[in-house]
Amino acid sequence: MAQTVILSYLVTGDGEGKFIQFMLGGREYLVFAPRELHRFHNQILAHFLADRNLPHRWSGDQVLEINAPDLAVIGGGKFRVCAETKTLELWDNSQVYGRFDARGLAARIGAADHQWSSYTIRID
Repeated sequence: MAQTVILSYLVTGDGEGKFIQFMLGGREYLVFAPRELHRFHNQILAHFLADRNLPHRWSGDQVLEINAPDLAVIGGGKFRVCAETKTLELWDNSQVYGRFDARGLAARIGAADHQWSSYTIRID
C-alpha cells in the first residue's frame, strides 16, 4: 500500500468521533474528526476537499458529489484516541462508504509521520 497520511481535525490530543479512509494521488489518507465538528463521514470528506480546493458539491442535504477521478473512498469508522494511555481505537463502519480496510492498518499508522505513530492501535 502507498504512504499513509493521517490528518486530524481534533483540537486536543484526546477525543472521539469518526474517520474516513481513502486513496488520493497514490496516497492513503485517514482523516479524523470529532463528532462535534462532523456527524457524518461525507462531511469529513467535504472538509478535506474544501481545504484543498478539490471540486465537489452537495446535492441536497446529504449527497456529496465529487469530481476527482483519482479519489477512491475505501470506507470509514469510529475512533477514540487517548494521549494519556497512548491508544487509538478504531471500529464500526460508515453507512455511506462501508467499513474501513483494517488489513495492515495498524502497521501503516505506526509508520506514518504523525503524533499517533507511537500509539497502541486497537482495531475491532
